[in-house]
Amino acid sequence: MIRVPPYSNPSPDTTGRGEHSTSNRTHVRRTRTAFDADDHAHNLSEWEQRYNQFSPGKFRGCLTELWLPDLQIFFETANQALHQSCAAWANAFWFGLPHPGCAPSRIDARTIAGNTILYRPGKQQFELHTPEHYGIFGIVIGKTLLEAHLAQVEGVDPSSLASLARGGALPLSGEEYGRLIAMLEQTLADTSADSSLATSRGEGIRRAILAHLGDALNTGIHKEIRTGAPQLQRSRELVERAREIVLACPGHPVSIAYLCEQLRVSRRSLQYAFRDATGIAPLRYLRTLKLNQARRHLHYATNPAEHVTRIATTWGFDHLGQFSQDYRKLFGELPSTTLRLATN
Repeated sequence: MIRVPPYSNPSPDTTGRGEHSTSNRTHVRRTRTAFDADDHAHNLSEWEQRYNQFSPGKFRGCLTELWLPDLQIFFETANQALHQSCAAWANAFWFGLPHPGCAPSRIDARTIAGNTILYRPGKQQFELHTPEHYGIFGIVIGKTLLEAHLAQVEGVDPSSLASLARGGALPLSGEEYGRLIAMLEQTLADTSADSSLATSRGEGIRRAILAHLGDALNTGIHKEIRTGAPQLQRSRELVERAREIVLACPGHPVSIAYLCEQLRVSRRSLQYAFRDATGIAPLRYLRTLKLNQARRHLHYATNPAEHVTRIATTWGFDHLGQFSQDYRKLFGELPSTTLRLATN
């Protein structure tokens, strides 16, 4: 189990939520704690993200990130199961390394095997379904920097780099994977929280990251696993279409019959698609999605005259008592508490 750090008062976020260029963040390390899934998503700078909570209880997540020129390194943990929609910054590649102590997760509907590096190009959206007490390391490297290192230092044929733009996964040996994890842990632990780094030290860290990752890619690039198998891709697309229908008509009651009619698929096809892509039954998944949407409206409310009943009915929860009960079970607090904290 990954242990999420205990409560701490987050430092003011002076870097904003992705509105600045990456050049403004170089040689800086910071740690942030969040108590809402969406706040946790926004704490990762320069990414476009949205997180939905899928396990019951109070949320707590922690992020540590380090910025160097054309390089972002981070480790994030969350104590609750999440559905994450993610996209890294432009002209870069993301590499994700789930912590070896975590339960299995999914990327774009495919279950992630152990000792596997995940990768996606910047600005390409991907989805992660992560279990409770999950931690993942991330490395984001500027495209020009990575390609130059692989071609000039590792001797990788440039034509082999085209596979990185498609996205996929690279299986490594336990020893190789362990070395990468240990190096990332050491890098993030050796720099003091919310601090600036000396340029010389930052350059040393950057060279070490490129060397370790470059070696792993050079070894594994011919063993890559594409994460978009046709059947899984169809399942993922069907789930996405179902989500779009529900979010487009938030007040409409969700039923299997209604979804099958709108999607023109059988009940069995719909159930299999959700099972394969999310591991969750359709109605439970979509109801949880709507509860998360209601929480967003409550959490970001600014009008003191806003009312729980209006937000609940907007998202199709006509029985306020049942809504409050389900909301409290999922998020560990009453909807009125979320609204009061937001507007106060």
